[in-house]
Amino acid sequence: MAREIVVGRDGATSRFGIERVSREKLYGKRTRVVVDDAGSPCQPGTLLRDGSALLLPGAIAQVYVDGAFDVVERDALQAVDADGRLVEKVPSTLGVEQPLVGPVPPERLLDTATTAVYALEAAEVDPALAEALAAGAIYETRFSYRGGYEDSPVFLLQNEHGLFALVAEEAPFGWLEREVPAADEEDDPFDDDELDFSMF
Repeated sequence: MAREIVVGRDGATSRFGIERVSREKLYGKRTRVVVDDAGSPCQPGTLLRDGSALLLPGAIAQVYVDGAFDVVERDALQAVDADGRLVEKVPSTLGVEQPLVGPVPPERLLDTATTAVYALEAAEVDPALAEALAAGAIYETRFSYRGGYEDSPVFLLQNEHGLFALVAEEAPFGWLEREVPAADEEDDPFDDDELDFSMF
């Protein structure tokens, strides 16, 4: 099944194919490889404190333990909120129509932290929505790639490079602004300074 963001607005459905935009795709990547005397790649490992075992990468990546350091199977894990109540899972939104809100003011986007960027390929777009995006409007909907315990806001926008979806999370802080009074020439404390540098 094709990975698509599907949105609905004013009774019209729009579909966008998605491709993750990553730093590696934009700039490429370089990998540093450590080799031994024979030129063979080395593999990192972790030696236990007592020296009894050498653990290779990934050996304990999926191990969960409880307060008594007993191993807990992944299927037994449950998500709870701050009050200890079970949290229901949220299904993936890919291929499922989500209501589109907007246009939203730019401040709404700036009040979030972008966590992922997807390039969009218009598969089927409402002409009115396409016109609004081309004019600089920003729209918001919900997004969950694989499903999980929460979805995220995602913003659809367009610039000279194409259509994009910005997946975000709510910023837990507000903007701070330093309040500095405007300088008043009449109150300048150095106006009557009679300091003579020849004194030094």
